[in-house]
Amino acid sequence: MKRVELLARLKSAQVHDLYRGKDITTLTAFMNNTELEKHIQGFEKGIEASGDRRAKTANA
Repeated sequence: MKRVELLARLKSAQVHDLYRGKDITTLTAFMNNTELEKHIQGFEKGIEASGDRRAKTANA
């Protein structure tokens, strides 16, 4: 995946309510594409997990 695409994914994660106001991008300047993708996947998993919890509490 190209770095531009990875940075777009990171930007969409940063604007999510879970990470809003937190700087999750600064260290990415020092990461290669593989490290950057792993970094992004961690945030995306966090977003998925928070969505799962919200859906379960809404249905309860």
